[in-house]
Amino acid sequence: MGELLDRGFQRQILIALQSAYPRSVKPTEMFGEQADNRLLVNLAYLDEHDLIDLTLSTFMDGEITLDAAKITAAGMDFIADDGGLSAILGVVTVKLHEDTIRQLVIDKIQKADGDQSVKSALIDKVKSLPAEALGKLAVDGLGTAISKAPDALNFLTDMLG
Repeated sequence: MGELLDRGFQRQILIALQSAYPRSVKPTEMFGEQADNRLLVNLAYLDEHDLIDLTLSTFMDGEITLDAAKITAAGMDFIADDGGLSAILGVVTVKLHEDTIRQLVIDKIQKADGDQSVKSALIDKVKSLPAEALGKLAVDGLGTAISKAPDALNFLTDMLG
């Protein structure tokens, strides 16, 4: 069955269903009868990934008929060049409170090798920094860490895929 899965054909299906949106269509009228189950397999696959809504009938003899197919919002966004509304609505904002940033920096200073008097002076400076300066410190620190880390590219590739 794996050989019946066809990314190009799946894209054709999505584009054809997009042109009919928001209506449902009878897949066999749009794509013709398929002797090798290619249409059924690819429609079922797209349905299982929630890119389309597929309605089919299964008879007692095991025969399956394709009744209707309709592209979903996820399907529309999947084929959109910009990712559609999913790209906008799926944005995750991470906010770190100034106390969290302050404590992270202090913890790193305390764990670092070095003279205790120098570390104490740095900790006092961090404790007195205003929120805006802490934000800049966090952004600049992240930039420096990434540029200095020898395996930063590999690390990010592993973490982000």
